[in-house]
Amino acid sequence: MTNSFVLTRWLLAGMRWLYESIVSFTGMQASYAIVLTILLFTVAIRCLTVFGDIKSRKSSMQMQEIQPDLDRLMKKYQNDPKRMNQERNKLMKEKGVSTMSGCLPLLIMMPLLFMFINAFRAWSNEQMLSLMLTMDKDPQAGINLFSQYKFFWILNIWRPDNLTSSAVLTGEQFWRTFAATKATYIDKFIFYTEHQQALDELLLRMGFFVKDAAGALTLAEDNSVFLAAYETMMGPCIDAYKGYVNGYAVLPILAGATSFLLSWVSMQQQNKNKKEEETSSSNAQAKNMGKSMMYIMPAMSVFFCWQYDATFSFYWIISNLIATAINVILNKKLPAIVERDKQKREAKLIKERN
Repeated sequence: MTNSFVLTRWLLAGMRWLYESIVSFTGMQASYAIVLTILLFTVAIRCLTVFGDIKSRKSSMQMQEIQPDLDRLMKKYQNDPKRMNQERNKLMKEKGVSTMSGCLPLLIMMPLLFMFINAFRAWSNEQMLSLMLTMDKDPQAGINLFSQYKFFWILNIWRPDNLTSSAVLTGEQFWRTFAATKATYIDKFIFYTEHQQALDELLLRMGFFVKDAAGALTLAEDNSVFLAAYETMMGPCIDAYKGYVNGYAVLPILAGATSFLLSWVSMQQQNKNKKEEETSSSNAQAKNMGKSMMYIMPAMSVFFCWQYDATFSFYWIISNLIATAINVILNKKLPAIVERDKQKREAKLIKERN
Protein backbone atom coordinates (compact mmCIF):
# COMPACT_ATOMS: atom_id res chain seq x y z
CA MET A 1 0.00 0.00 0.00
CA THR A 2 1.54 3.29 -1.09
CA ASN A 3 1.87 6.34 1.14
CA SER A 4 -0.61 8.23 -1.04
CA PHE A 5 -3.20 5.50 -0.54
CA VAL A 6 -2.60 5.55 3.23
CA LEU A 7 -3.18 9.33 3.30
CA THR A 8 -6.28 8.95 1.13
CA ARG A 9 -7.58 6.26 3.48
CA TRP A 10 -7.05 8.58 6.48
CA LEU A 11 -8.86 11.39 4.67
CA LEU A 12 -11.75 9.07 3.82
CA ALA A 13 -11.89 7.70 7.37
CA GLY A 14 -12.07 11.24 8.76
CA MET A 15 -14.86 12.29 6.40
CA ARG A 16 -16.81 9.10 7.11
CA TRP A 17 -16.52 9.65 10.87
CA LEU A 18 -17.73 13.25 10.61
CA TYR A 19 -20.56 12.28 8.27
CA GLU A 20 -21.75 9.46 10.53
CA SER A 21 -21.54 11.77 13.55
CA ILE A 22 -23.67 14.42 11.84
CA VAL A 23 -26.31 11.87 10.84
CA SER A 24 -26.28 10.30 14.32
CA PHE A 25 -26.67 13.60 16.22
CA THR A 26 -28.99 15.47 13.84
CA GLY A 27 -30.88 12.80 11.91
CA MET A 28 -30.14 14.84 8.79
CA GLN A 29 -30.82 13.33 5.35
CA ALA A 30 -27.73 11.58 4.03
CA SER A 31 -27.14 13.87 1.04
CA TYR A 32 -27.32 17.05 3.15
CA ALA A 33 -25.05 15.52 5.79
CA ILE A 34 -22.55 14.64 3.06
CA VAL A 35 -22.50 18.23 1.75
CA LEU A 36 -22.11 19.57 5.31
CA THR A 37 -19.24 17.12 5.88
CA ILE A 38 -17.52 18.32 2.71
CA LEU A 39 -18.00 21.96 3.77
CA LEU A 40 -16.51 21.42 7.23
CA PHE A 41 -13.60 19.34 5.95
CA THR A 42 -12.78 21.84 3.20
CA VAL A 43 -12.78 24.72 5.69
CA ALA A 44 -10.48 22.72 7.98
CA ILE A 45 -8.07 21.91 5.13
CA ARG A 46 -8.03 25.55 4.02
CA CYS A 47 -7.30 26.69 7.57
CA LEU A 48 -4.30 24.36 7.63
CA THR A 49 -2.95 25.66 4.32
CA VAL A 50 -3.71 29.38 4.72
CA PHE A 51 -0.30 30.10 6.28
CA GLY A 52 1.38 28.64 3.21
CA ASP A 53 -0.84 30.87 1.05
CA ILE A 54 0.22 33.94 3.02
CA LYS A 55 3.90 33.05 2.75
CA SER A 56 3.58 32.41 -0.97
CA ARG A 57 1.78 35.68 -1.63
CA LYS A 58 4.34 37.65 0.38
CA SER A 59 7.14 36.00 -1.58
CA SER A 60 5.38 36.76 -4.86
CA MET A 61 4.92 40.43 -3.98
CA GLN A 62 8.53 40.71 -2.85
CA MET A 63 9.66 39.06 -6.08
CA GLN A 64 7.67 41.56 -8.13
CA GLU A 65 9.27 44.38 -6.17
CA ILE A 66 12.84 43.29 -6.93
CA GLN A 67 12.15 42.08 -10.48
CA PRO A 68 13.53 45.25 -12.12
CA ASP A 69 16.78 44.78 -10.15
CA LEU A 70 16.93 41.14 -11.22
CA ASP A 71 16.43 42.16 -14.86
CA ARG A 72 19.34 44.62 -14.58
CA LEU A 73 21.55 41.88 -13.15
CA MET A 74 20.62 39.56 -16.00
CA LYS A 75 21.61 42.20 -18.55
CA LYS A 76 24.76 43.15 -16.72
CA TYR A 77 26.05 39.59 -16.28
CA GLN A 78 24.45 37.90 -19.28
CA ASN A 79 27.85 36.62 -20.38
CA ASP A 80 28.80 35.41 -16.91
CA PRO A 81 26.07 33.04 -15.65
CA LYS A 82 28.01 32.06 -12.52
CA ARG A 83 28.43 35.68 -11.41
CA MET A 84 24.81 36.41 -12.31
CA ASN A 85 23.57 33.60 -10.02
CA GLN A 86 25.82 34.81 -7.20
CA GLU A 87 24.56 38.38 -7.46
CA ARG A 88 20.98 37.18 -7.83
CA ASN A 89 21.19 35.05 -4.68
CA LYS A 90 22.86 37.91 -2.82
CA LEU A 91 20.10 40.34 -3.81
CA MET A 92 17.32 37.92 -2.88
CA LYS A 93 18.94 37.22 0.49
CA GLU A 94 19.20 40.93 1.24
CA LYS A 95 15.55 41.45 0.30
CA GLY A 96 14.38 38.38 2.23
CA VAL A 97 12.89 36.71 -0.88
CA SER A 98 12.63 32.94 -1.24
CA THR A 99 11.92 31.29 -4.59
CA MET A 100 10.64 28.08 -3.02
CA SER A 101 7.97 29.71 -0.87
CA GLY A 102 6.11 30.77 -4.01
CA CYS A 103 5.74 27.12 -4.98
CA LEU A 104 4.59 26.00 -1.53
CA PRO A 105 0.80 26.18 -2.07
CA LEU A 106 1.10 24.25 -5.34
CA LEU A 107 3.21 21.58 -3.64
CA ILE A 108 0.51 21.26 -0.97
CA MET A 109 -2.70 21.73 -2.95
CA MET A 110 -1.97 19.44 -5.91
CA PRO A 111 -1.47 16.31 -3.75
CA LEU A 112 -4.54 17.35 -1.74
CA LEU A 113 -6.55 17.66 -4.95
CA PHE A 114 -5.73 14.12 -6.04
CA MET A 115 -6.22 12.81 -2.51
CA PHE A 116 -9.73 14.27 -2.47
CA ILE A 117 -10.47 12.86 -5.94
CA ASN A 118 -9.39 9.39 -4.81
CA ALA A 119 -11.14 9.69 -1.43
CA PHE A 120 -14.47 10.69 -2.98
CA ARG A 121 -14.13 7.99 -5.62
CA ALA A 122 -13.49 5.36 -2.93
CA TRP A 123 -16.34 6.72 -0.79
CA SER A 124 -18.70 6.55 -3.77
CA ASN A 125 -17.65 2.96 -4.49
CA GLU A 126 -18.22 2.06 -0.86
CA GLN A 127 -21.70 3.58 -0.94
CA MET A 128 -22.49 1.49 -4.01
CA LEU A 129 -21.41 -1.66 -2.20
CA SER A 130 -23.42 -0.62 0.86
CA LEU A 131 -26.52 -0.06 -1.29
CA MET A 132 -26.13 -3.49 -2.89
CA LEU A 133 -25.80 -5.21 0.49
CA THR A 134 -28.92 -3.43 1.72
CA MET A 135 -30.89 -4.26 -1.43
CA ASP A 136 -29.91 -7.90 -1.05
CA LYS A 137 -31.07 -8.12 2.57
CA ASP A 138 -34.12 -5.83 2.40
CA PRO A 139 -35.12 -4.29 -0.96
CA GLN A 140 -37.44 -1.74 0.65
CA ALA A 141 -34.68 -0.60 3.01
CA GLY A 142 -32.39 -0.34 -0.01
CA ILE A 143 -34.90 1.83 -1.87
CA ASN A 144 -35.23 4.07 1.20
CA LEU A 145 -31.43 4.34 1.44
CA PHE A 146 -31.16 5.21 -2.24
CA SER A 147 -33.77 7.96 -1.85
CA GLN A 148 -31.50 9.53 0.81
CA TYR A 149 -28.91 10.27 -1.89
CA LYS A 150 -31.11 12.85 -3.64
CA PHE A 151 -29.96 16.47 -3.32
CA PHE A 152 -32.29 19.04 -4.86
CA TRP A 153 -31.86 18.56 -8.64
CA ILE A 154 -29.25 15.78 -8.27
CA LEU A 155 -30.89 12.36 -8.16
CA ASN A 156 -27.85 10.61 -6.67
CA ILE A 157 -25.11 12.68 -5.05
CA TRP A 158 -22.65 9.80 -5.56
CA ARG A 159 -22.96 10.16 -9.36
CA PRO A 160 -21.83 13.04 -11.60
CA ASP A 161 -24.06 16.07 -12.01
CA ASN A 162 -24.14 16.12 -15.80
CA LEU A 163 -26.45 15.59 -18.76
CA THR A 164 -25.30 12.06 -19.60
CA SER A 165 -24.95 10.04 -16.37
CA SER A 166 -27.75 7.87 -15.02
CA ALA A 167 -28.72 7.98 -11.36
CA VAL A 168 -27.44 4.44 -10.77
CA LEU A 169 -24.40 2.66 -12.14
CA THR A 170 -25.37 0.27 -14.90
CA GLY A 171 -24.22 -3.31 -14.58
CA GLU A 172 -21.54 -2.72 -17.19
CA GLN A 173 -20.30 0.38 -15.36
CA PHE A 174 -20.18 -1.50 -12.07
CA TRP A 175 -18.25 -4.33 -13.72
CA ARG A 176 -15.71 -1.95 -15.28
CA THR A 177 -15.30 0.06 -12.08
CA PHE A 178 -14.89 -2.79 -9.66
CA ALA A 179 -13.12 -5.18 -12.01
CA ALA A 180 -10.44 -2.50 -12.47
CA THR A 181 -10.09 -1.90 -8.73
CA LYS A 182 -10.26 -5.53 -7.63
CA ALA A 183 -6.72 -6.14 -8.84
CA THR A 184 -5.38 -3.13 -6.95
CA TYR A 185 -7.23 -2.01 -3.85
CA ILE A 186 -10.91 -2.95 -3.69
CA ASP A 187 -10.07 -5.18 -0.73
CA LYS A 188 -8.53 -2.16 1.01
CA PHE A 189 -11.70 -0.05 0.95
CA ILE A 190 -12.69 0.69 4.53
CA PHE A 191 -16.24 -0.52 3.93
CA TYR A 192 -15.02 -3.66 2.18
CA THR A 193 -12.76 -4.64 5.07
CA GLU A 194 -15.64 -4.03 7.49
CA HIS A 195 -18.04 -6.25 5.52
CA GLN A 196 -15.68 -8.49 3.57
CA GLN A 197 -17.40 -11.82 4.26
CA ALA A 198 -20.87 -10.52 3.37
CA LEU A 199 -19.61 -8.76 0.23
CA ASP A 200 -17.57 -11.74 -0.93
CA GLU A 201 -20.58 -14.02 -0.51
CA LEU A 202 -22.86 -11.57 -2.34
CA LEU A 203 -20.49 -10.95 -5.26
CA LEU A 204 -19.78 -14.69 -5.53
CA ARG A 205 -23.51 -15.45 -5.62
CA MET A 206 -24.05 -12.77 -8.26
CA GLY A 207 -21.31 -14.14 -10.51
CA PHE A 208 -18.86 -11.28 -10.11
CA PHE A 209 -16.44 -13.65 -8.38
CA VAL A 210 -15.79 -17.31 -9.01
CA LYS A 211 -13.67 -19.75 -7.03
CA ASP A 212 -10.47 -21.07 -8.54
CA ALA A 213 -9.09 -24.58 -8.06
CA ALA A 214 -7.62 -23.61 -4.71
CA GLY A 215 -10.92 -22.18 -3.50
CA ALA A 216 -9.78 -18.54 -3.67
CA LEU A 217 -12.04 -15.85 -5.10
CA THR A 218 -11.13 -14.49 -8.51
CA LEU A 219 -12.87 -12.24 -11.01
CA ALA A 220 -15.22 -14.10 -13.37
CA GLU A 221 -14.15 -14.16 -17.02
CA ASP A 222 -17.72 -13.85 -18.29
CA ASN A 223 -19.90 -11.06 -16.87
CA SER A 224 -23.23 -12.18 -18.32
CA VAL A 225 -24.35 -13.93 -15.12
CA PHE A 226 -23.41 -10.93 -13.01
CA LEU A 227 -25.16 -8.45 -15.32
CA ALA A 228 -28.43 -10.37 -15.11
CA ALA A 229 -28.19 -10.64 -11.31
CA TYR A 230 -27.30 -6.96 -10.97
CA GLU A 231 -30.24 -5.90 -13.16
CA THR A 232 -32.62 -7.92 -10.99
CA MET A 233 -31.23 -6.63 -7.67
CA MET A 234 -30.90 -2.97 -8.60
CA GLY A 235 -34.03 -2.87 -10.77
CA PRO A 236 -36.16 -0.94 -8.23
CA CYS A 237 -33.52 1.82 -7.91
CA ILE A 238 -32.96 1.95 -11.67
CA ASP A 239 -36.71 2.12 -12.33
CA ALA A 240 -37.17 4.94 -9.79
CA TYR A 241 -35.48 7.42 -12.16
CA LYS A 242 -35.71 5.52 -15.44
CA GLY A 243 -35.30 7.85 -18.41
CA TYR A 244 -33.82 10.67 -16.29
CA VAL A 245 -30.25 11.94 -16.27
CA ASN A 246 -28.66 12.39 -12.85
CA GLY A 247 -28.41 16.18 -12.99
CA TYR A 248 -28.32 19.30 -15.15
CA ALA A 249 -24.57 20.10 -15.09
CA VAL A 250 -25.12 22.89 -12.55
CA LEU A 251 -22.12 21.92 -10.41
CA PRO A 252 -19.58 21.66 -13.28
CA ILE A 253 -20.68 25.12 -14.48
CA LEU A 254 -20.39 26.53 -10.94
CA ALA A 255 -16.97 24.88 -10.61
CA GLY A 256 -15.79 26.58 -13.79
CA ALA A 257 -17.26 29.93 -12.73
CA THR A 258 -15.69 29.83 -9.25
CA SER A 259 -12.34 28.78 -10.75
CA PHE A 260 -12.48 31.78 -13.08
CA LEU A 261 -13.39 34.07 -10.16
CA LEU A 262 -10.47 32.72 -8.13
CA SER A 263 -8.03 33.24 -11.02
CA TRP A 264 -9.36 36.75 -11.65
CA VAL A 265 -9.01 37.77 -8.00
CA SER A 266 -5.51 36.27 -7.88
CA MET A 267 -4.54 38.48 -10.83
CA GLN A 268 -5.62 41.71 -9.17
CA GLN A 269 -2.49 42.16 -7.06
CA GLN A 270 -0.32 41.69 -10.14
CA ASN A 271 -2.31 44.31 -12.01
CA LYS A 272 -1.61 46.80 -9.21
CA ASN A 273 2.06 46.59 -10.10
CA LYS A 274 1.50 47.55 -13.72
CA LYS A 275 4.40 50.00 -13.84
CA GLU A 276 6.93 47.35 -12.79
CA GLU A 277 5.44 44.82 -15.19
CA GLU A 278 5.87 47.20 -18.12
CA THR A 279 9.61 47.39 -17.44
CA SER A 280 10.10 43.73 -16.68
CA SER A 281 10.03 41.01 -19.33
CA SER A 282 9.80 38.31 -16.65
CA ASN A 283 6.77 39.94 -15.06
CA ALA A 284 5.18 40.32 -18.49
CA GLN A 285 5.63 36.61 -19.08
CA ALA A 286 4.16 35.85 -15.67
CA LYS A 287 1.20 38.10 -16.44
CA ASN A 288 0.59 36.32 -19.75
CA MET A 289 0.79 32.97 -17.99
CA GLY A 290 -1.69 34.21 -15.40
CA LYS A 291 -4.11 35.27 -18.13
CA SER A 292 -3.83 31.84 -19.74
CA MET A 293 -4.52 30.11 -16.42
CA MET A 294 -7.68 32.22 -16.02
CA TYR A 295 -9.17 30.19 -18.86
CA ILE A 296 -7.31 26.88 -18.49
CA MET A 297 -8.30 26.29 -14.85
CA PRO A 298 -12.04 26.86 -15.40
CA ALA A 299 -11.97 24.49 -18.38
CA MET A 300 -10.17 21.86 -16.30
CA SER A 301 -12.65 22.36 -13.45
CA VAL A 302 -15.62 21.76 -15.74
CA PHE A 303 -13.89 18.68 -17.20
CA PHE A 304 -13.11 17.11 -13.81
CA CYS A 305 -16.49 17.92 -12.26
CA TRP A 306 -18.34 16.63 -15.31
CA GLN A 307 -16.61 13.26 -14.91
CA TYR A 308 -16.46 12.79 -11.14
CA ASP A 309 -19.19 12.41 -8.55
CA ALA A 310 -21.15 15.44 -7.37
CA THR A 311 -19.43 15.10 -3.99
CA PHE A 312 -16.11 16.12 -5.57
CA SER A 313 -17.80 19.01 -7.36
CA PHE A 314 -19.11 20.33 -4.03
CA TYR A 315 -15.59 20.11 -2.59
CA TRP A 316 -14.09 21.95 -5.57
CA ILE A 317 -16.67 24.75 -5.53
CA ILE A 318 -16.41 25.27 -1.76
CA SER A 319 -12.61 25.21 -1.96
CA ASN A 320 -12.63 27.83 -4.75
CA LEU A 321 -14.96 30.13 -2.81
CA ILE A 322 -12.85 29.91 0.36
CA ALA A 323 -9.65 30.50 -1.61
CA THR A 324 -11.25 33.51 -3.32
CA ALA A 325 -12.25 35.01 0.04
CA ILE A 326 -8.71 34.47 1.36
CA ASN A 327 -7.25 36.17 -1.72
CA VAL A 328 -9.56 39.17 -1.38
CA ILE A 329 -8.46 39.62 2.23
CA LEU A 330 -4.79 39.16 1.39
CA ASN A 331 -5.02 41.64 -1.49
CA LYS A 332 -6.15 44.25 1.02
CA LYS A 333 -3.90 43.38 3.97
CA LEU A 334 -0.65 42.06 2.53
CA PRO A 335 0.74 45.19 0.81
CA ALA A 336 0.98 46.98 4.18
CA ILE A 337 2.54 43.91 5.81
CA VAL A 338 5.10 43.53 3.02
CA GLU A 339 5.95 47.22 3.19
CA ARG A 340 6.43 46.99 6.97
CA ASP A 341 8.71 43.97 6.57
CA LYS A 342 10.67 45.84 3.92
CA GLN A 343 11.22 48.80 6.22
CA LYS A 344 12.40 46.49 9.00
CA ARG A 345 14.90 44.78 6.67
CA GLU A 346 16.22 48.11 5.41
CA ALA A 347 16.57 49.41 8.95
CA LYS A 348 18.43 46.24 9.93
CA LEU A 349 20.80 46.53 6.94
CA ILE A 350 21.54 50.18 7.77
CA LYS A 351 22.24 49.22 11.36
CA GLU A 352 24.58 46.39 10.30
CA ARG A 353 26.50 48.65 7.91
CA ASN A 354 26.98 51.29 10.58
